[in-house]
Amino acid sequence: MVKLTPGQEWFKGQQHVWERVVTPFFSGVHTCRALEIGSWEGGSAVWILQNLCGCDSPGNQLVCVDHFDLLATKEGRARFKTFQGNIASTGLGDRVRVLREFSMPALVQLMKEMEGQSALGFDFVYIDGSHRADDVLMDAEMAWRMAKNGALLVFDDYEWNQAREGTISHPKGGIDAFMTVHDGEYDVISCGYQVMIKKLVGQRLGLSFASADSQLS
Repeated sequence: MVKLTPGQEWFKGQQHVWERVVTPFFSGVHTCRALEIGSWEGGSAVWILQNLCGCDSPGNQLVCVDHFDLLATKEGRARFKTFQGNIASTGLGDRVRVLREFSMPALVQLMKEMEGQSALGFDFVYIDGSHRADDVLMDAEMAWRMAKNGALLVFDDYEWNQAREGTISHPKGGIDAFMTVHDGEYDVISCGYQVMIKKLVGQRLGLSFASADSQLS
């Protein structure tokens, strides 16, 4: 059972949309490699585990990226403890990999691991790591390059009301910029408080992490 701090149950407000849109999108799919950028206390991670990565397939995995204040604050440590407890409650903790880091270095690490290994691409991506438009744009672009053809990407807080739209402090500008750049490479599956798109092109890291020595050899 998911246990969240009172006032931190944000995912519950969108769970009905996921059940209506995400669940049928993955109907009949037995293997899902998922990436979550911004896990907080684990509400959405538990849903992903149980509904997308729950089948008995060795390829099922959820990668969670969240800095948890790098465990340097009491609040960060408390969030991480709650997150761990919620993941453990699913009985699927062995399918979860946690990168306790800010999104940019974590995503670079994943891209390094993925070079030359297309099987490490993602079928589902949830982007909820920051409200800043530039952060959202960066997270989306890096995750997009690792997402498989046909993957579902979900952006949170498109209609967030805690900052003015069109400012750097609102995620909508970053989401809109990303969708403009990649126009024609996706289908919009759902648009409301969250935006869900289906990727229509293949993976393309667009860079090499090979060392200079190996490039010369």
